[in-house]
Amino acid sequence: PLLKKTLQHVSEEAGKYDYHVHYAVKANANDKILKIIRKHGFGADCVSGNEIAKVMDTGFDPEKTVFAGVGKSDWEINLALDHNIFCFNCESIQEIKVIDELAGKKGKIAPIALRINPNINPATHHYITTGIEENKFGIYQWELEDILQLLVILKNVKLIGLHFHIGSQIIDLNAFKGLCIRINRIQEWFIEHRIIADHINVGGGLGINYENPDQHTIPDFAEYFGLFRNLLELRPKQKVHFELGRSMVAQCGSLITRVLYVKN
Repeated sequence: PLLKKTLQHVSEEAGKYDYHVHYAVKANANDKILKIIRKHGFGADCVSGNEIAKVMDTGFDPEKTVFAGVGKSDWEINLALDHNIFCFNCESIQEIKVIDELAGKKGKIAPIALRINPNINPATHHYITTGIEENKFGIYQWELEDILQLLVILKNVKLIGLHFHIGSQIIDLNAFKGLCIRINRIQEWFIEHRIIADHINVGGGLGINYENPDQHTIPDFAEYFGLFRNLLELRPKQKVHFELGRSMVAQCGSLITRVLYVKN
């Protein structure tokens, strides 16, 4: 019941602004959970070929499926191309070139978003921080000029979005405020270069209360989505996408374990 109640709440709050939510499959890939999430109309955020195969087998809409991850192998890219997914969130110049080559062999044009490293500190554990310059994730802002020149040459990729993801288990919403401000600045740079992306993907990262889980069984999605509504400076017809995982499912079950040994 709590899972369905949470999903309904996410759907209602995101629906107020016509936001698109992709469930981050890595949060929990249990078949029954995936089926429930799919029935509520959410898309899927995948970070591996196996996750793509799993969500396709579960019946997720390919046009609501995005593929992220810093290490996409050829077979994973080909699988995503075969299913005609909505978008590849690209992490590097090298990856864009590979996707272009593989799409060309299939006679297809791959839709891509540039995952840009916004250099925002999300104030979470350093192991799950992904949006500052010392991290391996995303394209650095100083690389964007070269990428725009490359996209003019490549014939089998099409830029449709800008993607961001600053980390996981973020409790302080001020981190997302900082993200919005940085996205607005980056958007201005693209507009100066006569590029307006079809969509902005702000990633996920909304955390939950592990210290007192019963106090807030459902995260405050109204405040979360409202923050982006108030701070993001969108262009006409521009869509906003989210990749929520932990905040949608983590409160909806328990991990039961047994102590086997106690060492001195």
